[in-house]
Amino acid sequence: MRILKKLIITLLLVAIIATMLPVTAAANGTIAWGAANVNGSGVRIRSGPDTTHSVLTHVNSGDVVIVVERTSTEWYKVNFHGTIGYISTPLLENSREAANFNATGSVSGSNVNMRERPNTTSNVLSSHGTGTIMTIIGINAGWYKVEHGGQTGYIRSDLMTVLEQSGVAKAASVPPSKGQRIADYAVGYLGVQYTWGGSNPTTGFDCSGFVTYVKRQFNISVSRTASGQFKNDGYNIKKSDLAPGDLVFFSNNGGRSVTHVGIYIGNDRFVHASNSRVGVVISNLNSNYYTRVWHGAKRLI
Repeated sequence: MRILKKLIITLLLVAIIATMLPVTAAANGTIAWGAANVNGSGVRIRSGPDTTHSVLTHVNSGDVVIVVERTSTEWYKVNFHGTIGYISTPLLENSREAANFNATGSVSGSNVNMRERPNTTSNVLSSHGTGTIMTIIGINAGWYKVEHGGQTGYIRSDLMTVLEQSGVAKAASVPPSKGQRIADYAVGYLGVQYTWGGSNPTTGFDCSGFVTYVKRQFNISVSRTASGQFKNDGYNIKKSDLAPGDLVFFSNNGGRSVTHVGIYIGNDRFVHASNSRVGVVISNLNSNYYTRVWHGAKRLI
């Protein structure tokens, strides 16, 4: 008899819990962490978290992406108008749980509960079927805050499909400068292998070959070597005046000659073909090493 009572109690508890959970049938499978603004023009969303994966689509400066997963310090998994892929984190800014995210969404499960708070234990305000259109007004802990039929509540984000979105403090639509476009383009080659004497993404780059290749795509001709670029190309600028697209130079021999070059991308960072171990990477100008070997900067445009 005791065993039977325990079994009945267990079944009742399971039934109660089941009624509290939203139905997951036909869920789109992506839980939103928050949102972020794109910082760059023609930024690639890739099918995987490195540059070897195919490009799914492009986004531009000021566009807002849903951050599905902060995969690593280098890549975020994102959702942009239903395209789910990965963006390199240096190309995102203002990444946060988005209290003021605005979008139109469609329920993608049957009998999906709108709840009073963003958790499965809060009161159910109403239930909705597949295809119900709602206004999304925020993202909170994996839930969309929604408005529908005079009610405001929360629906788990993997049970809604975003149809159209506006933004999180979306930046004004100002065309990026040529230097910014150069910087954005250069970052697209993160992860390409380092090859001594290399100057194309198929076989790899060395530092000056990387600069030569990127600048050529914008009809800018530069010398082939780092020392030649410092000596012959553009004009000198102060470190404090750096802007995206400028060249930054380094010397590891006490300043006797230039030994390395990269492309400045903003926020004290530059992209460069570093060495055979890591290939094309982003580094910080203010690191101990690059502060010590700093040699100068030049502007070509």
